[in-house]
Amino acid sequence: MARFPDGPGTVESTGRLNVRVGAPSSRTGRLVRKIEAGVRFAVKGVVVGESVQGVDQWFALGGDAYVWSGACRDFEPPAGDSEIDQAAKADEARPNRAELGVYMPPRFKIADGVQHVVQGPRPNGLEGLIVHFDASRIRKAGNGPEDSDNQSLAVLRYGAAQRHHYGQISRTGTIFLPENFEWGEWGSHAGRSLCPATGRSGVSRYYVGFEMNNPGLLYEAQEDGVFCPWFNAVRNENGAVILDRRGRCTRQSVNGEWYRAGEVRRVPAEGNIKAGIYLPYSFEQFEALTNLCLYLDRTFPSFSLDRVFGHDEVAPGRKNDPGGALANPAQLMTMAEFRGYLKSL
Repeated sequence: MARFPDGPGTVESTGRLNVRVGAPSSRTGRLVRKIEAGVRFAVKGVVVGESVQGVDQWFALGGDAYVWSGACRDFEPPAGDSEIDQAAKADEARPNRAELGVYMPPRFKIADGVQHVVQGPRPNGLEGLIVHFDASRIRKAGNGPEDSDNQSLAVLRYGAAQRHHYGQISRTGTIFLPENFEWGEWGSHAGRSLCPATGRSGVSRYYVGFEMNNPGLLYEAQEDGVFCPWFNAVRNENGAVILDRRGRCTRQSVNGEWYRAGEVRRVPAEGNIKAGIYLPYSFEQFEALTNLCLYLDRTFPSFSLDRVFGHDEVAPGRKNDPGGALANPAQLMTMAEFRGYLKSL
């Protein structure tokens, strides 16, 4: 991770920050308040403190208060304005994509009131990421327009009820995090799993999980040109979609969620991909996922782009996400190709 220069200025938080008084340390500094993700705030300078995830720089806020720099970005030195004026101008001062190239630091949005279950600290810091899809609705009731932000928040609330721990990326490209999300702490998201690179089981301990709002593997309906998700297809008593001799499902409701032929793609088996019909991730989703992986690689020394896996790679046979939903409507990528793409940026 790049080192921040010493001196006054402003920075933007990329995740929820703990403000600690007394020492630049999560162990001995007293927690007094929090700074939410996406907030630009003033700093007095940089000090060396407790190393967290390999990052030992902390920002001094004044009054013996400190925040860890590992969840901050975009340091801006003072330009003759007051600290309030600097913060007000922060969005105008942000570089555009042409200036940054292909990488745009991600913005995070906290899901108010959503608390996921944390099991404990990661043994070796954050090492990688697991790409999921949530196999959930993306539209308003009645097969209406896309409503992915609200559907993503519903999935995060469901995760809290199931005692899980993960982030969520909607089809608008919004990256949602639970209120208590910490990169250095782990909770369940991958279930029974085995890392193909290390042979370790229980990958949730080592790799953060991100659910992409997506209906999952689709089924061709009796009507030509109609494709249904599992939740709008007739299922048996075990929850499995019932298929006829042609391999087609029966649509539960014309007013339920379904997709037209021009929205989906039929994909052969390749690499991690299970053959079938998928709705691709949106362009905005794929861009957000890409920039998130690059951000984590730049921020945490323990993180490796070689350990960005699909759920179907760490739980083959049991899971099929992301399958043929990656990357976007114009591109199909296996997870191996996605890792190569990330490393080329």
